[in-house]
Amino acid sequence: MAAARFRVEIRDDIAVLVQEGAPLFDETTKALAAVIAASLEIGSKKIIIDARLSDLVNYYNYVVRHAELLPAIGFDRSFRSAIVGLPDQVDVMDFIVSVGGNRGWAVRRFLDMDEAVQWLHSCAAAP
Repeated sequence: MAAARFRVEIRDDIAVLVQEGAPLFDETTKALAAVIAASLEIGSKKIIIDARLSDLVNYYNYVVRHAELLPAIGFDRSFRSAIVGLPDQVDVMDFIVSVGGNRGWAVRRFLDMDEAVQWLHSCAAAP
C-alpha cells in the first residue's frame, strides 16, 4: 500500500480534500480538520472529499469514529458534504453516507466531480 497524501484545494466556494493512497486514522482526522477549517475560513460550509485516488479498503474501521469526532473539530448539520469516488468504492461511500445521514448530516456520494459540485450549489444547506 502506498502512503497516504492529502491536500486541501479551494474551488470557488467549496473546500476540497484530495486524498491519495491508503489513509490511516490519525492522518485522515488531521486532513478532515484541515478541510473543515478551510471551509469555515472561506465562509462556506460546502466540502468535497475526493477519494478517487485513495485505497479505502480499511476505511470502514474509521467512519463511525470520525463521525463521533467531527463535531469537536467544527463540523455540524449546517455543512453539505459530498464524497467523490470510483465505482469500486461505492460500498464504502454508501456506508459513509449512511453514517452521516443517521446523524442528520447532508452528505451524498458521487462518481463524477461535476455532479458533486452541482449538488453542492443546488440548494441551501440542510437544517
